[in-house]
Amino acid sequence: MENNRTPDEAAAKTRELAVEEKPEKSCFVRSLEQLCAADIAENAETPKKRMTAAGLTRVCAFLVCMAVFGGSLFQIVERAIDGIQADLLMERLQMAAVERAVPRMDPTPASSPGYTLLEAMNADGDNPDDTPIITTAYDTEYRRLMASAAINEDVYGWLRIKGTEIDYVIMQGADNVYYLKHTIDGSYHEAGSIFADFRLSKTHSENYNAIFYGHNMTDGSMFRALRNWYDDYTTRDAVAETMEIEVITRDGVYIYEPFSAYREVGAHFITASFADETAYLQFLKDIQSKSVLRRRPDYDANSKICTLVTCTNAMEGERYVLHGILKNVIYYG
Repeated sequence: MENNRTPDEAAAKTRELAVEEKPEKSCFVRSLEQLCAADIAENAETPKKRMTAAGLTRVCAFLVCMAVFGGSLFQIVERAIDGIQADLLMERLQMAAVERAVPRMDPTPASSPGYTLLEAMNADGDNPDDTPIITTAYDTEYRRLMASAAINEDVYGWLRIKGTEIDYVIMQGADNVYYLKHTIDGSYHEAGSIFADFRLSKTHSENYNAIFYGHNMTDGSMFRALRNWYDDYTTRDAVAETMEIEVITRDGVYIYEPFSAYREVGAHFITASFADETAYLQFLKDIQSKSVLRRRPDYDANSKICTLVTCTNAMEGERYVLHGILKNVIYYG
């Protein structure tokens, strides 16, 4: 009987049952037991992923964007450097003519009213009652102009408008395109230059409508001051009462007062030559009728004007236009 087994027999029987009841190893366990170090080392190497068409496209797009960004950044930096150089050049020109250590004596008293170029032209060789204004007051401006002409033979003159920050050399090219984006030294600049219409005579006194162009720059340079003056309705007329437009040339300084100001789409105002006296008088009548200014200077067939033009940056082809009528001419002493 099993109950009469000895302790040793019972223990042996228990071991036999334990061996018989031991569960069979799973395939996972068996695979682990069969795994060797070489297998682990081989499987540890991550297989390289192949570049898909979509991934290649993304990489190419990224590289293109980086190239465009780099090119744009280079252009911005290059133009900024060009702008700084152009500004420094203009500053040097403005400072080129220093005052004389010992000023010359002015040959004409400052109180002398002088006579206008129109009066001189109509004198027919007779001596007018008043003598012309001949003064040394513009020595500095003349030397500055000549220093500019030494840099570039395209220099037409110098433009200064009292009551504004406009104080620039005037260029004149073979067309009305080049100086839109170039400075006096020929370098490229978004602001370009103030320039005279290429159709004008280089002898300023021969031009009945002397036309000058300039950009309306948001940084306040070039003809931006025209826009600021025109759009300030509260002070526009008051400033116009004392405004003087000075065109400084090699033979003298031509001083204009405001004649007409308006905004317009078109190009009628840049007519440089006229068929006859009647056509010219009609032109003067037309441009004065468009003016927003209260002042209405008298004019006749002998009157000469200047025209300053800049974009409004508001409508395609729209311009701010300021006409000045010649008031007098000052000759260098």
